[in-house]
Amino acid sequence: MPAPISVLHVDDEPDVLDLSTKLFERQDSRVSVVTAGSGPAGMDVLSSRDVDCVVSDSVRMPDGHSFVEAASRETDAPIVLFTAKEWREVASDAVAADVAEYVRKADVSDYKSVLKHVLRLTDDTTKETAANRRLIGRHDFSSPTELGVSIVHAVETAVDEDVDEFDPLYDTIDPDALESLFGPVRGSADGGQLEVHFSYHGLDLAVSGDGNIAIRS
Repeated sequence: MPAPISVLHVDDEPDVLDLSTKLFERQDSRVSVVTAGSGPAGMDVLSSRDVDCVVSDSVRMPDGHSFVEAASRETDAPIVLFTAKEWREVASDAVAADVAEYVRKADVSDYKSVLKHVLRLTDDTTKETAANRRLIGRHDFSSPTELGVSIVHAVETAVDEDVDEFDPLYDTIDPDALESLFGPVRGSADGGQLEVHFSYHGLDLAVSGDGNIAIRS
């Protein structure tokens, strides 16, 4: 019998929690969703039971810190940041919390994308790899910014070094060819299922078709 998957979803909008519970549990019978309407309520759940994955909006704790950062100190479960805010608004929180994935909340298809990430992050065959994954940046395929610029900027921020010290990214990979490889899925909810791995500046990077840029250790 397949092992159950326990997911904690934290969001201050009850409708969002209701929708995720119904959709996640309907799409996969292994999934059970525990909900919390605030950061402190989410911490209460984490202190009282084990969960396999945490999905959270960009909610904050009473001390002003993000819930995802507080949660990362309480549990080893992978965290998916699921928020309507743009990456630049939550980047510092996401990096500080070592979140595994970021999904922009816009419509119902995004909930399905979150569930796909949850299932991948909790799958026994990929769990070890997922646990060693740290999100460091995000590329918006709809923006005029080139993918290569986003990758270099993410690495620069992650290692806290001046980009002038880096070797050219083109010596490692062709960013234009990489963007073309993602084709019709780039920037879409299904884009997270296509991921390319390569080494750059001494780091093992993973770039996915939904725009997430991560380090694998």
